[in-house]
Amino acid sequence: MVSPTGYDFMAGIHLFRWKELNLMLDVNSGAIHILDDISTRFIEKLRDYAGDTNRAIEDLKKEYSDDELREVAAELEAVHQAGAIFTEEDTLLADLSDLPIKAICLNVAHACNMKCRYCFASQGDFGMESGLMSLETGKRALDFLIEKSSQVKNLEVDFFGGEPLLNGAMLRELVQYGRQKEEESGKHFNFTLTTNALLLDDDLIDFVINNQISVILSLDGRPETNDRHRILNNGEGSYSLIVPNIKKMVEKNPLSYYIRGTFTRQNLDFSRDLQHIIDLGFDSVSLEPAVGPENEYSIREADLPKVLKEYEQLTDLLCDYQQTGKDVHFFHFNLDLQKGPCLAKRNSGCGAGVEYLVITPTGEIYPCHQFVGANEFLMGNIYDAQLDGEIQQRFVRNRLQDKEDCLRCWARYFCGGGCHANAYHSNGDMAKPANISCVMHRKRIEGAIYLEMTKKVMGNQG
Repeated sequence: MVSPTGYDFMAGIHLFRWKELNLMLDVNSGAIHILDDISTRFIEKLRDYAGDTNRAIEDLKKEYSDDELREVAAELEAVHQAGAIFTEEDTLLADLSDLPIKAICLNVAHACNMKCRYCFASQGDFGMESGLMSLETGKRALDFLIEKSSQVKNLEVDFFGGEPLLNGAMLRELVQYGRQKEEESGKHFNFTLTTNALLLDDDLIDFVINNQISVILSLDGRPETNDRHRILNNGEGSYSLIVPNIKKMVEKNPLSYYIRGTFTRQNLDFSRDLQHIIDLGFDSVSLEPAVGPENEYSIREADLPKVLKEYEQLTDLLCDYQQTGKDVHFFHFNLDLQKGPCLAKRNSGCGAGVEYLVITPTGEIYPCHQFVGANEFLMGNIYDAQLDGEIQQRFVRNRLQDKEDCLRCWARYFCGGGCHANAYHSNGDMAKPANISCVMHRKRIEGAIYLEMTKKVMGNQG
């Protein structure tokens, strides 16, 4: 018998063809296989006949010889015995309640020097009173993270907004304070700065480099794409002002960087924006779809055929760069296809509200930046250091195994049930994944698998 009795083929394997390759993901083990046509057809028949090898062989005799089919059956049985196909599902019942906090996002500025049309943060103030975080609040936030991090040594701190460089003087002092606390606590802070790059000057760039701060730099792509949405307060486009600053930053070789763009339903040819960014000389890129409640920017169900086709174009583009020896890091394709996601990621998608929190300029605590300003998700304040346990439990309980829509999805272990905030803002329910995002994510995973397998094919040919 090739597969175990009662094996759930729909939940356990994913067969797909991408251009010249027949590919199969064994969902539970994460093993990926390149198949020939006969093996693909054989597995399809096994799926149709619930693992009945004899029925599969009998049905395929009109296409292949008996010897060919028996040989394929024997090969699949060997792979099955090796634990790389038709594997059983892991038990994902880990209790996330006691996980220490290891990352915080500091909204150091509820203000912005731009008015991006699609901004989820209401042009920087998150629908709240605008303001900048004080040094006192910033220090308390770092102390709070150290206190709540238990045995975790490497801690993540993201400087976010609004535009965090509007509070640049405070950031300098806060980073210095963080480095001092490292020596006292034995912890290490990994700082990340997300910026629109308007205020990046030589002095700030040196500050980022000297303090080993990772950077995320906002640019949507071609000038016409970027300037359609990423506009200054006077209504003019920002491309000509930010690109020179971004180039200066990247040329200084920061600890790590990503060019972070957004595509909307108004530029569904976003692979051209990716190409433009790469041709500017950048090789670490993230292009995120505008999602959430339906509006003139967010991707709609009617857009999905174009979006999925464009992801194919994007994958071809990355493959072309790969074949010329140019290594481009596209964020959504950076999947660990060998080890797969960790248990917490497989179980819950992200650590929002549990391992990861957001702190506002006044010290209020929220589960993530996309919940800031929503009173029902206000978890507390860093000055009393007490978290609302019931809100935290809402996130602890929002696990993959509790989401009926996810349990038989082949991509479930790559997203852990998806983004809490996206589900909530799309459906009003964190436990109901946003279908549009799910469809796009599955396509990206297929593209990432194809790209990884072409590397192997090229390596074998070399």
